Amino acid sequence: MIVGSLLSRGAILQSLATSAFLCTSVRNAPQSSPPLTPDEIDSQRRLSSSLVRRAVASHLRADPTLAGPLLRLAFHDAATREKIDAETFTGGPNGSIRYEVGWSENRGISRPLAAVEGIYYDVGDGMGLSFADCVALAGAQAVETAGGPTIPVKLGRKDANVADARERRRALRKDTDRSFVETTLPSAGLDSDGLRLYFGALGLSEKELVALCGAHDLGRHVTLLDMPKSCLKDLTRECLENAPVLMPFVAEEPDGFSNTYYKKLLRWYNRKIELGEAGFIPTDVNLVVDPGLRQYVQQFAGDERDFFATFGVAYQKLVDAGATSDGRY
Repeated sequence: MIVGSLLSRGAILQSLATSAFLCTSVRNAPQSSPPLTPDEIDSQRRLSSSLVRRAVASHLRADPTLAGPLLRLAFHDAATREKIDAETFTGGPNGSIRYEVGWSENRGISRPLAAVEGIYYDVGDGMGLSFADCVALAGAQAVETAGGPTIPVKLGRKDANVADARERRRALRKDTDRSFVETTLPSAGLDSDGLRLYFGALGLSEKELVALCGAHDLGRHVTLLDMPKSCLKDLTRECLENAPVLMPFVAEEPDGFSNTYYKKLLRWYNRKIELGEAGFIPTDVNLVVDPGLRQYVQQFAGDERDFFATFGVAYQKLVDAGATSDGRY
């Protein structure tokens, strides 16, 4: 399995054996066993989430470049949520990302997905966590291990067994062509109005949407540099998955989580950025071109603690939808 050396199966079993209340899990408990008390359930969740987070941190120590992809995996699993009416939602943080690997929006998702699946089968599945729980925990731990805030999340998500809808049932649009939101994952070509519509439909404020975009402080995106001629003629999914050159969104510490992203956006806006400093996509620059969103870019550039706090709340809103636990872990 893929779990790092700190969490061998033997270590996991030893942890279980030394926890009296976990001698038998809820799932495997005999018929005669009394149900767990609320305190025992809370203790089980604390242990299981801790083991998952430790496994994720072990992966990241071995490969720090996995932080951005793990955060993206959590976002793409959760952001497909669509409100149908006052009480009905579809999609969301339900582990359906496993069935959405073929979507063009999810290119490059296979590597973090394999890591979380390994952790789930080695740790989470035997301790009452859903795959969706593990995805949400992995994204949060990726942020923390990369130097960002500690983000506890709720547990108790239910796993889907099919892909979520790729097209929204109800498209959203304002006056501009690029504000048209027709898919459950955001297009890189959305303008600032489109970003407001998309993230607003997820229950996020303008400040929170700007904070979540700060995830681009981590990670890299595909480029055509050194792409084989055969791929340039026919840019298949395999070509994109195996792109030889990935460009950081922010060249300075692409595997660290900080407010550098916002500082670089302001440098771009003030025409002071140098070649190679950043590799922004259209949705990035929209944050600083739009005056209403730029105020938060400026705020986060000058106050990293505010960015961390806002990002943590926004992440919880995104991934905790549908989770049933009262507490966060």
